[in-house]
Amino acid sequence: MSGATAPSALAVVGATATGKTELALALALRLGGEIIGLDSRQAYRGLAVGTAAPESGQLQSVPHHGIGFLDPRESYSAGHFARLARRWIRQIRDRDRVPILAGGTGFFLRALLEPVFEEPPLAAESRRRLREWLEDQPAELVGRWAGRLDPERVASLEVLDRQRAGRAIELALLSGRGLSWWYRHGEPEARPVPMLVYGLGLPPEVHRQRIRRRVERLVDGGWLEEVRGLREAGVSLDAPALGAVGYREMEALLAGELERDAAVAEIVRLTWGYARRQRTWFRHQLPGLRWLDATVAIDELAGRVAEEWAAADRDGGR
Repeated sequence: MSGATAPSALAVVGATATGKTELALALALRLGGEIIGLDSRQAYRGLAVGTAAPESGQLQSVPHHGIGFLDPRESYSAGHFARLARRWIRQIRDRDRVPILAGGTGFFLRALLEPVFEEPPLAAESRRRLREWLEDQPAELVGRWAGRLDPERVASLEVLDRQRAGRAIELALLSGRGLSWWYRHGEPEARPVPMLVYGLGLPPEVHRQRIRRRVERLVDGGWLEEVRGLREAGVSLDAPALGAVGYREMEALLAGELERDAAVAEIVRLTWGYARRQRTWFRHQLPGLRWLDATVAIDELAGRVAEEWAAADRDGGR
């Protein structure tokens, strides 16, 4: 992530509710940057509230890429993201600006640092028939099949939704190798992108409090109306986008199956569990990540990162 080669981009990562959006915005304003969303759910239209996507004023103050551009029914894989992100990075640098990736989807970042495999050719007719069959099966059954065919991949996922489970089944059955095998042994489709990567961390109690405050703000700030709008638009709970934490609970609240306080408590519990998994993933999968104390003022953190970026850029001889 650093060394003799000048970095092509900055990345700000970490668990949910650690302040990634705020730091990325401060860096973009300080460095003359543009932000690339490193988030598998904020990419979807109609989910801005529940995914805590950048607000309209933030989107207007700094150019953003990869936010709110996909239909909720579309799938969004690490490979898809990496292909788009490489293009965005190139375009941003061509404008003599700094690409700043921000978000918590670790697999997306790794797809740039350690490019994912080029997908093997799969028989089109077999793929079509398998997908049709999977669409008729209960989501729980699809998840169990994925776990049997590729337990390593399933164990590594932040969220196992129908789309991810289906892809694991598809690769295992039609290529004869599990997705986890392809990630390790497949030929990469591109060269790694050199970056400076920073991780934001918080003490557990402070982090839990931030998560609770955020969930309460979202629940009382339009999340229910957002879910109602998705329902009216015909987006089902099985859509790839709605694997995001909290949407099932909000659907239950909308249907009168949960009270407001019970929904908040359950979303807080699920979000805290997700945040812990994110933190563990970043610590184990990105050992060279530069950790920052997220209790420190954003301006101070931005100043430190900006200085290190300038030094790395200078030392790399760009």
